[in-house]
Amino acid sequence: MRTLTSILCGLILSALLIFALKLSTPEAPEGMVLIPAGDGINAFYMDAYEVTNAQYKTFIDENLHWQKGKALTSIVGDTYLSGWNGNMYPKGKANHPVVDISWFAAKAYAEWAGKDLPTEAQWERAARGSLKEKKYPWGDAKPRKRANYDRYTRSTSFRNPPTKEVGSYAPNEYGLYDMAGNAEEWCLEQLDVDDIHGRYHRMRGGSWFSDAKDIQVAKRSQHPVNGGMGTLGFRCVLPETETQSMKVAIDVAAWLSDEMFGQFDSAFYSVEEGYTAPVNLDAKLADIVLSNTGYPRTFEKELIRVLREVGPEGIEDIPDQELIIYHDLILRLWRLYLEVHFQHSEEGIFGKLDLFKERVTENIDDIMLSDGC
Repeated sequence: MRTLTSILCGLILSALLIFALKLSTPEAPEGMVLIPAGDGINAFYMDAYEVTNAQYKTFIDENLHWQKGKALTSIVGDTYLSGWNGNMYPKGKANHPVVDISWFAAKAYAEWAGKDLPTEAQWERAARGSLKEKKYPWGDAKPRKRANYDRYTRSTSFRNPPTKEVGSYAPNEYGLYDMAGNAEEWCLEQLDVDDIHGRYHRMRGGSWFSDAKDIQVAKRSQHPVNGGMGTLGFRCVLPETETQSMKVAIDVAAWLSDEMFGQFDSAFYSVEEGYTAPVNLDAKLADIVLSNTGYPRTFEKELIRVLREVGPEGIEDIPDQELIIYHDLILRLWRLYLEVHFQHSEEGIFGKLDLFKERVTENIDDIMLSDGC
């Protein structure tokens, strides 16, 4: 009888322990799995699947300035959503990973969803699990029927790539699907290499295009921040602690103003060296502004008007006809305005200008840095 009593007590204690563990373990957000702490990385949640076409459509339906045809080519590239018919994904591919997405667009989606892009360390931790120094998320066995890879032929179209529905293959030990193959995935970090022109970010996991070697966990690649490919998608993470990288609106505004600065200098240099006729400079500068901001260069008069309203005495002496003389000042104004433009896309022009006026007032000392105004 004692033995039976002991067994019953043991079962009850085990059940209570399991129940207590369930209570103490936070439930993962829908569609995400918990990646436990390890390798010097805090615990975090990761999307079980790559972001799909259907999910991305919901995002652009709610954020019109990221729709195809409305998003700035300067931040999404020439092939953005190239396989879509307008703002509708290809028929039958609702649950395929969205591809042809620039890093900026992926970051904007992640922010909209209340998440972020994974760091390389997070991505690798999630892909490997407890399988240290193994080639693939499942171990060292050859991929064969474990991933969508090595699908390229001469007839393959990058506008209609041979992706597969997310979750078509077995998950890894954490319950993550397609950590190898299908679509390569953007990571958060910028690649810091001096001899590469422009800004690049890391990608991991390989794609349908990659061979068996290139879908190994340790493989790394990179791509320009403002372009996508028919092989390139993403998934998101949600740290357990409240950490958030730079807001995409601030990042995009800074990047675009830096791009314009370099392009302005190049245009001035071209005139000074005689490669471009001086009479063509205004047209060149107008093209630079339009391609990077989506606004005509004449809109700069609105930015200066706001500055005159809140700026220091003497700022009204800047002549409208010679704004380009103050192009450092103009670029600082563009940077602030573009932050407002991307943070408050639902606002009309007048609403944005009112918010811009507030930002100029708050940052007037930084704006007036060293222009002798």
